[in-house]
Amino acid sequence: MLNNCQINNFKITRQIGAGAYGLVFHATDVITENEYAIKAVVKTAGGLAGGVADGGAAAAAPAAVLRTQLYHYFKSFQNAVFLPAVDLASIAALTDEQLARAPHFRELALHLRVHAHPAVVTVHQVLESPLATFVVMDHFERDLFTAIVDHRHFAGDGRRVKKAFLQLCSALRYCHAQGVYHCDIKPENVLLDARDNVYLCDFGLATRAPRLPASVCVGSSYYMAPERVGVRQADAAASAALADAGAADAAPAAPTVPTAAGDVWSLGVILINLTCIRNPWPKASIQDDATFQYYARDPLVLKRILPVSNDLCAILNAVLQIDPLKRISLEELASRVASCASFTTSGPLAHVDVLEPRVVHDFVAGDDGVALRSMLYGYLHSDSDPEQDYPNGQAAADDSSDFGGVSSVVTTPTGSVDGSEQRPLHKRQLHELQSQPFSVAYLQLNESTATNYSTGSRWLPQY
Repeated sequence: MLNNCQINNFKITRQIGAGAYGLVFHATDVITENEYAIKAVVKTAGGLAGGVADGGAAAAAPAAVLRTQLYHYFKSFQNAVFLPAVDLASIAALTDEQLARAPHFRELALHLRVHAHPAVVTVHQVLESPLATFVVMDHFERDLFTAIVDHRHFAGDGRRVKKAFLQLCSALRYCHAQGVYHCDIKPENVLLDARDNVYLCDFGLATRAPRLPASVCVGSSYYMAPERVGVRQADAAASAALADAGAADAAPAAPTVPTAAGDVWSLGVILINLTCIRNPWPKASIQDDATFQYYARDPLVLKRILPVSNDLCAILNAVLQIDPLKRISLEELASRVASCASFTTSGPLAHVDVLEPRVVHDFVAGDDGVALRSMLYGYLHSDSDPEQDYPNGQAAADDSSDFGGVSSVVTTPTGSVDGSEQRPLHKRQLHELQSQPFSVAYLQLNESTATNYSTGSRWLPQY
């Protein structure tokens, strides 16, 4: 219905998703030919389905209504609209009080606080219309669920498993360090590129509350920690919003637990997905699930229901601790997975490589980061001896890298740099830069950075 409609320089080609938040479209930049995903977010507190996290059938009819509204909106402008761009920094800086008046920015504000990390989907632009807010992000063809289940992409490659998992651990460590807790970690919310780099997305249930009441239900049932399975799933978004706002009447008598511990639990289930291509139980509830009842009594039951090795079983037991205060940290989890020599009792994952620290660093940096680092090193040290610059012939590597990434830069008419308009480069642009000499890639103005019609707009959200 909306095929060939155009928003600024983005031409919509097809719809690729729908949910409680709105609609998702595939789009192409008509100037650069880069591909993007554009999420149309409705401007209501409950989204399309009144706050139901999973959407599904409940969101189908409202999604159709929004699609029809957008169709007539585009038609009134001959299928091409030109929208103002909202300043990304202004969205990330919104206070809880401001977000209460503009709830459709809540997910986006949290996403923008962490999207600089290489394993988090990048937000490029936010465009505002009377009907919806359009969020322009990187597009990837597949998610981790499809790669694991449909393509069996990780079944025979231990290094591939470790690369994906370590990148996820790094992304979550960064999110938690920025005070953002995802609360809905699952394979469907992890995207995958052609080189097996992962990208965390969908911050719809994320929160900034470092602790949540033990009875607050947040997440998807297969991946929820046992302390999160206490209330109806439909209350998830509302619970997270109340926790963010710090409402006095939202503090129940139940004790609070670290929010980060729930993300760690979800990572443990994903590790089982990657290595065994199955879930351990439908729900981590002693009352509702017999398998989990057995696990609560004897954690070693994992070896009887899954083909896991002794090494992996020990790691999983440290992650899937019933008591959230006893769960392993993300740092230790990443270290133990990197040094694990066996994932399964038989098959290709029975013997996997133990990763050296430098390999772990390269996995976490991602292919783009490694390639750009090599290119920069080659340029800066082309006339020097690497052995002289770095003892023992080792290039400098800082595991606590600044994940600001590479940005496109807009210059003023006088030629000076306008720092307020720096934007992350599209993944395709990074690949093109890697194949160019340094002087071509960085010492000349990249004209494609000034192609968007609304890049100069300083339009701010109104409250």
